[in-house]
Amino acid sequence: MMLAIGDTPNDSEAHQELQRVSLCEALDRILNKGAVISGELTIAVANVDLLYLSLQLVLTSVETARREHLHV
Repeated sequence: MMLAIGDTPNDSEAHQELQRVSLCEALDRILNKGAVISGELTIAVANVDLLYLSLQLVLTSVETARREHLHV
């Protein structure tokens, strides 16, 4: 289900979208399908950028990475 900014789902759609997932199930899904977390950090003093970090973290199992032809 996709929503545009400002849209709200009706009660039945919202109830269908909410699911409780245990930590074990969530970890299993991440390892089987993979996930990418990315972020940026800028450290500045007196409006002068001193350090810029761009990070990307790939979370997956080795088996999934090999199946998807990632270099492991």
